[in-house]
Amino acid sequence: MLVTMGKKILRVILILEVNKMHVVSDECVKCGACADVCPVSCITEGETKYVVGDACIDCGACESVCPTGAIAAE
Repeated sequence: MLVTMGKKILRVILILEVNKMHVVSDECVKCGACADVCPVSCITEGETKYVVGDACIDCGACESVCPTGAIAAE
């Protein structure tokens, strides 16, 4: 029983590590480059900056095209 529980805990930890999301800082100039390259269309325009949604697959495409470096892994 303890072994099974340990595997379940490990699985949850691994899932959390893989699903790290990207966040957008206040340096965002709302150019939209990140939203344009997102393969899962999870980046939307917010009131003051773009917002990365829960569907983020952590591919890094948005981070590489951001002209101000406002996007980083959480």
